[in-house]
Amino acid sequence: MTPSSVRLRAIAVLLVAGSALTACGAAQPPAAIVDGERVTDQQVAFDATLFTFLGSLRRAPCGTPAAGETQASACARFTLSNVIQQDLVKHYAAEHDVTVAPSTVTQAIAQLESSLGGADALAAQLKAQGRTRADLTALARRLLLFNEVQRALATAQLSDAALHAAYDQQQASFTQIHAKHILVAKQAEADRIEAKVTPSNFAQLAQRFSTDTTSAANGGDLGTVSAATLDQTFVSAALALQPGEISRLVQTQSGWHIIQLVSATVSPFEQVKSQLIDQQSPQIFSTWLRGALSSADITVNPKYGRLDPTTGAVVPIRSTATGDSSSPSASSGISPTPGPATTPSPSP
Repeated sequence: MTPSSVRLRAIAVLLVAGSALTACGAAQPPAAIVDGERVTDQQVAFDATLFTFLGSLRRAPCGTPAAGETQASACARFTLSNVIQQDLVKHYAAEHDVTVAPSTVTQAIAQLESSLGGADALAAQLKAQGRTRADLTALARRLLLFNEVQRALATAQLSDAALHAAYDQQQASFTQIHAKHILVAKQAEADRIEAKVTPSNFAQLAQRFSTDTTSAANGGDLGTVSAATLDQTFVSAALALQPGEISRLVQTQSGWHIIQLVSATVSPFEQVKSQLIDQQSPQIFSTWLRGALSSADITVNPKYGRLDPTTGAVVPIRSTATGDSSSPSASSGISPTPGPATTPSPSP
């Protein structure tokens, strides 16, 4: 199970539309029972429309049908999987005082409106699916709560020692280097340039001799870049210099370099600690979810399928698949931000 599919499978919560809905659900076998709590067909149907809406934003289906299965059935299975997983998540949140700030939800919806062309455009698309802004706001809150639980689990489990170890291993990712270089193909030519290069003529020699034509036009200046994007032999040589110093010859797969360091900045541990936690939180959450699914008392109505406890997915009873990797929410206007950060934000 991938971190994104885990995250996006678990974004629905038990919805109760009122006493009439509760009475109706109680009169028939529930879609599922999770630790004694009933999940009704009406709840599944309601959330299925939300997932259908999210999928429509990028023309993605709600669930992936198995052989011979209808799209509606696949969507119902997918939705029920989300409801079951989110029930486990919401209980963890309640027990550990994990909440979502209202301003975070408001910001997510505002960004989604902007990506779609404004509030009116969003309202029109919701209306076409029979849903309202309030429905979408509730969904955004559930998604954000899901990510908050993921972060809380990682924060609780990761010690400073473990995070410092990760920081040391990824130091290049947190280092910004500003350097200049002269690149040539043969050592003999590099030797001739090295013999006469100085800080005052470095730019002139780079413009004249460097085969890196892009930087040569700027006097060999590479600009400020992440050390993780550069050849590590180049990085090691550059970081061994003091600002303004020029290196001896450095050989990489690109050729022979003469490097002048302009500056190097390493982000301190405390500044990137949250980023380090976010990097490891998906795997920590996946492990927690498998344990929660195994220990919970969960019964699924056979008309939907059966629960695969290793993935948390409801799969057809006739299927040997381990889960449904399709996720309409993955293509929705509300999704996790790129990069290390995990706070959900809208995207087009």
